[in-house]
Amino acid sequence: MELDDALLDDVDALMAADTRQLLPMTASAGASIRAAASLVTPEAIARVVDDGRPHAVVVVGGGGSRAAGDILAAVAGSGSPVPVMTFGGPSLPGWVGPTDLVVAVSGSGRTPETLEVAAEAARRGCRLLVVSPDRTPLSYLADQTRGAVSVGVGIPTVAGTWRARTLMWSLATPLVLVAGGLGLVEHANEAVAAAADALDEVADTCSPLRDSVVNEAKRMAVDVALSLPMLWGTGDVGAIAVKRFARQLAENSGLPAVVGTLPEAARTQSVLLAGPRAGQADVDDIFRDRVEQPEAATKLRLIMLRDSGEHPETAALAVAAVDLAESRGVPVNVITAEGTHALTRLASLVGVCDFSSIYAGLALGLDPMSAANELDGRVR
Repeated sequence: MELDDALLDDVDALMAADTRQLLPMTASAGASIRAAASLVTPEAIARVVDDGRPHAVVVVGGGGSRAAGDILAAVAGSGSPVPVMTFGGPSLPGWVGPTDLVVAVSGSGRTPETLEVAAEAARRGCRLLVVSPDRTPLSYLADQTRGAVSVGVGIPTVAGTWRARTLMWSLATPLVLVAGGLGLVEHANEAVAAAADALDEVADTCSPLRDSVVNEAKRMAVDVALSLPMLWGTGDVGAIAVKRFARQLAENSGLPAVVGTLPEAARTQSVLLAGPRAGQADVDDIFRDRVEQPEAATKLRLIMLRDSGEHPETAALAVAAVDLAESRGVPVNVITAEGTHALTRLASLVGVCDFSSIYAGLALGLDPMSAANELDGRVR
């Protein structure tokens, strides 16, 4: 498949190619956070908090909805007074009981695995929080479960439509705010507002109107489309960001990626820097014929997503990894998170990567959603 990188700087052609409106939907991420926050009332938080702090928070979601739980776990961090865990279903771990809070998250409100787990939580007498659109099977289940709390999903639409893969922030925001009420996330309200502002800023700097010369998302889109990206993250924030980037690359551009988190990736994946996919020194050669020399698309490129709150030893390892990659002829992209709160730092990374995955798919002329939807239908 030939990469049409010129498309990225032809604004009219680029917007015409984005038939699913993924770019404007991604640009509305900040608005999604604000819309979601407006639906989390003080009364809803109080109903959860009044039952006391749970022994554990168990977030259940399928597909992209599960990312909301990953965000909460990263933002709560290792300092959280109670463990925060995420599961995809379809069964609830045997140890989960009435003293635990089960959070069922679904952008559609109809995910079979999430419905099964929520029903099982209700049967066990667990505390139950549901994040789902109104008038859906999941919201109805919450209405019929004694003590359950239900929060709607704020979904700013573009031309009257929305895509599930753009809902991550709408689903994660209620979790962060409720966790703030429980004392699991510090300064939750301020962090949510700052994250929305950070995503607005990313939407501006990564806008389709900005040329590749000044648009990091467009430049990285070309980089990942012409290589086998190896995504390494640092810290809790970087770990979630690389998982999200890999998922978005698969869904939006049909591209595979190797995913790892330092320091573990240094032990298990660094050998790839000496393997047959390394040695990509000529990838950025402007005279290379991409049709006559397509082998560059199979070579490694290290994408390092760094959390500014990473451990000092991890920071040193990240620098060493970049040096090693470059010495082996493997090109490197490094993006460092910005902001003080973990949620804001995550937004600064994910925002750029989301745009980049969409630009890569448009430049490749692919529509991987058709295949994904077909398989999803068979699974259901």
